[in-house]
Amino acid sequence: MRIFSLDTSFSFLNFSVVEDGKVIFTCYMDHQKKALENLPKVFADYRIRPEDYDAYAVSLGVGYLTSVRIGITFMKSWAYLFGKPLVGYENLEMMLLYTPAQIPKVSCLKVSNTVFCRVMEENRLSQIKVFKDIIPSGSIISLREHNIEGSHVVLEFFPFSAFGGLYAYKRLISGYAGDDVFLLEPFYLKS
Repeated sequence: MRIFSLDTSFSFLNFSVVEDGKVIFTCYMDHQKKALENLPKVFADYRIRPEDYDAYAVSLGVGYLTSVRIGITFMKSWAYLFGKPLVGYENLEMMLLYTPAQIPKVSCLKVSNTVFCRVMEENRLSQIKVFKDIIPSGSIISLREHNIEGSHVVLEFFPFSAFGGLYAYKRLISGYAGDDVFLLEPFYLKS
């Protein structure tokens, strides 16, 4: 199974190809262009053709709402037009699932001036919360560029699309049919 995964949640564009449970390609571009303006050209440059994939994955956030919505709409269009499954993933959850750290652990991402987080305990994942509203216990995971004070694990880069593609692969091979493209929406969060 070959999956194309896209993340447009921040100022960078990140996409990956997962084939049979392995990441075979990842592209990360930090640019000044808007996602909508950039996607068609970048996909043409990298010869990304929707018909070459068995399924798609896309970030639902957290992130900047407009760019997240553009990525979701792009991938929903491909899934609908080509009749292929689409799996949405959430960035904070990917950080918790794929960053080695002691449990409990807290993943944090900064959007504008607000830090959003999720907490993973033994068999439980919290709802998305505003970081200032919790008393964190455990390993705090963040991105270096977000400058989150008190972080125990600071990542230079986290390939959301790669881990989102792996997450989608695991769900699809276990029999999941994919998300309903008419119901898939970004996470709408308030600080």
